[in-house]
Amino acid sequence: MNAIFFAILAITIIIGLPIGFAIAITAFVFLILNDFPTLGIVAQRMVGGIDSFPLLALPFFILAGDLMAFGTTPRLMAVANTFFGHIRGGMAVSGVAACAFFGAISGSGVATTAAIGSLMEPEMVKKGYNKGFTASIFAGAGALGIVIPPSLAMVVYGVAANASIGDLFLAGIIPGLFATIALMVYSVWASRKYNYPKNDYRSNWNEKGHAVKLGILPLFMPVIILGGVISGIFTPTESGVVAVVYAFILATFVYKELPLRQLPAVMVRSAKNSAVILFIIAAATPFGWVMATQQIPQEVATWMLSLTSNFILLAFMLLVLLLVLGTFMETIAIIVIATPILMPVVRQIGIDPIHFGVVMMLALAIGGATPPLAVNLFVSTKIINIRMEDTFPHILHVVGVLIIASVIILLFPSMSLWIPSLGR
Repeated sequence: MNAIFFAILAITIIIGLPIGFAIAITAFVFLILNDFPTLGIVAQRMVGGIDSFPLLALPFFILAGDLMAFGTTPRLMAVANTFFGHIRGGMAVSGVAACAFFGAISGSGVATTAAIGSLMEPEMVKKGYNKGFTASIFAGAGALGIVIPPSLAMVVYGVAANASIGDLFLAGIIPGLFATIALMVYSVWASRKYNYPKNDYRSNWNEKGHAVKLGILPLFMPVIILGGVISGIFTPTESGVVAVVYAFILATFVYKELPLRQLPAVMVRSAKNSAVILFIIAAATPFGWVMATQQIPQEVATWMLSLTSNFILLAFMLLVLLLVLGTFMETIAIIVIATPILMPVVRQIGIDPIHFGVVMMLALAIGGATPPLAVNLFVSTKIINIRMEDTFPHILHVVGVLIIASVIILLFPSMSLWIPSLGR
């Protein structure tokens, strides 16, 4: 019967149904086949799935990211360029840094790639950087937006795994910086290997100070959010509201790049994006309930533990599974489907759910840059009008660097658990 369950899911995905409808229909059809009173259960579970206080943060973070797009991007790029622009491959390194800054503000990988890539990719190509290398760097760096806190995906994982969202935010700081630095190092190495251009002009400290002065206000938003959560001034959910107010003041009154007449359009776009994610979560709730009634998570745990009892091998199996899923499915869908299935295994082999959440974010970020789905790579290639095939072998190098980073983070849990432990 469990085979029928996954067969229905596979068919709905293969025929191209949106993932929210695919998982809802899978649960609905399975319940019909097993003579459950379907309509009532499905409706109740879907409503209950999004009747969650922590999920209130999700639409607020989405709106905050949309508001911060007004006037923020060029200022963040200026900060990155003044510090890294003088080294060989400095534009690539600056692009990675700018993606890290923007990712901490938007919490979205695709939004980060689109915002920073649309401004920097054409300029890098004009300066002589290879198009495939350029698109690959921004696909990988932008994807890290879901790892660097505050992150929308972390909010969803926190709800799915019943884990502390505040701890997840704190746990993502060091791994996010580590993966960012790894991409910076690769950018320098590749730029030297392929003799990409170097900017001979080096910014003086006055220019650096001026750039930081211009960019300090956007960079303060993640600091305010994380600082407020750590100090207990507000909850992770309430931090979303703080982020919206801060972003609105910056965009409208400080930078004056968001006229009030445009605000309704921004809010409608944010509402639509929020609705898509919340529908996926709602649809995943009856789906998860069916899996629980059929004891699918327990069966998966038993099967994996029957293969080996070695902690490292099991951890690697989980990582490989997430990497593969990330190349074929959308991030939020994987989180809401895979988390309930994998959590029994995670707990039985002794992996901290917070640490696993960070590893999952990084693995799914890699999936966002890896064909065939590769949403971030798709966005990045469209900016400079090249095909995905034109990014080879550069995208393989970027993915390889991020996989190595994820393995190191997986093997050293203290990288993600040290900061959360300070507040306990």
